[in-house]
Amino acid sequence: MNRLVLAFGLVCLLQGLSAEPRPEFGVSLTLDATDRITAMKVETVSLKDSVTDLSPITAPTSGYAKLATTKTQLEAVISAFDTKISAITTAYDGLLSANDGNTDAAFTPLITAIDDAITFITTNAPAVKTALDDISYTGISDQLIDALTRIAAGFTDLKAKTQAVKTGLDAGLTAAGSNAALTATLLRQYLPLRTMYDLLRSLTNLRYYLPLVKYILDTAIENIATADAYINSLTASLGSDVTAEAANYVTELEEITDDIVASVASDFDADAAAAMVAAMSVSSLTEITSAANYGQLMAAVFNMMDLFTAASLASQTGAMTAAFANIGTTLNSFIQGVRDATTVTDEALVILLIDTLMGNDEYGRYCYNKYKDLVKGLYNQGFDGGWECVDKEYQRLEHLMETLEFISDLFVFDYEDFVSQVGVCNSLTIASDVSDCVGALQPFYTQLVTATTAKIAALYTLATDEAAASENRLLICFQLVTLDTALVQTAAIQANLEICAAQGPNGSD
Repeated sequence: MNRLVLAFGLVCLLQGLSAEPRPEFGVSLTLDATDRITAMKVETVSLKDSVTDLSPITAPTSGYAKLATTKTQLEAVISAFDTKISAITTAYDGLLSANDGNTDAAFTPLITAIDDAITFITTNAPAVKTALDDISYTGISDQLIDALTRIAAGFTDLKAKTQAVKTGLDAGLTAAGSNAALTATLLRQYLPLRTMYDLLRSLTNLRYYLPLVKYILDTAIENIATADAYINSLTASLGSDVTAEAANYVTELEEITDDIVASVASDFDADAAAAMVAAMSVSSLTEITSAANYGQLMAAVFNMMDLFTAASLASQTGAMTAAFANIGTTLNSFIQGVRDATTVTDEALVILLIDTLMGNDEYGRYCYNKYKDLVKGLYNQGFDGGWECVDKEYQRLEHLMETLEFISDLFVFDYEDFVSQVGVCNSLTIASDVSDCVGALQPFYTQLVTATTAKIAALYTLATDEAAASENRLLICFQLVTLDTALVQTAAIQANLEICAAQGPNGSD
């Protein structure tokens, strides 16, 4: 390794000694090592340009203010980096072209530019650190200050080495008496080769300090883009995925509630048809038409038939249908309300995740990548919990449909024997007996209609009340899912993320 370093040193020395003569550094002579110094300056400019090209940084769109603050501070560093390095390299170019013997005029712009760079780092850079520290992004600020402090030390050394060269030149000019009389041999007595190579080494070290700044800026800018995209992804999921999943819940529930409404309607249609057949059959009995209570009897028979028609049931059917429809409407409103009350950039877990990525210089990226999918997965866990609520309620509503069908089966008992019952009266041959028979049956049929009316109302009441119960059971279940996700699951991930941020891969999370 030592031989390799020595070989590079010899090459540099030979390149410096073989430079083409040209006046520079304020005198009429070519100085040793200036070609190497100039080459290093060119590399420095290239590095500076690569940093400058990082600006402007793409503006974050997620609305998370800390990202915008970080962007502003990084752009301030990039701008100052460009301005200060450009001033130094421009002043160096002026130093190369100076040859009139006025070393003060030749060197002052360069020394002033170096001083300005040092001043910026020592006075302005702390303001950048404060701004980043205020938003808890100490990782970026600590790295920048460390890198810039090293660069400031490099500038201080470069200034000292530059002043040493100027001191040697001034001594040579004084000894020669004039710029024109200055010779290379005389100048080497006052400006030895080592002094020039000290300047070269100082600039070389400074140049090697600069890539760290670019690395820090590159990393921070990449993190801004990553964080911004992640927040936007969560926001989009909150907006579209939640809405879509809520619609899926409602569709699933409507499937069974529509089946219930259709089943009830079908059963009543069947009863209406059967009751009409019974009524028509009774009306065809001719021997009872002269009975005193025949009119009241037939009114009861036809009233029974009318109880089951869609027109008679319209009001109750509408109320039941609305109650079932309200299950999905209310659930959807609840879900949308939770969604509307949620702002991704206000969520403590999201803030912790993003701030860990942006502000933790040790484990930020590692912990972010370890937990980002778990955080986003909380949405899916919430969806799964919601489906458990919906599936359980679906089964309950299926049981309700079966129950309503069993109740509907009772209605046929109220009219199926009309013909055989009234037929007994119709079979009598004595008119007074027929009239007495009809008179005896008619009150019971009238009361039976009243009882059947109550049973129909009870069926609708049960269906409507159970729809309201189903609605509230779902809301309770979804509220518990929301609380479990927001409190229990979130707290567990947050605690583990905090451990990761503090201990990295060796943590107990």
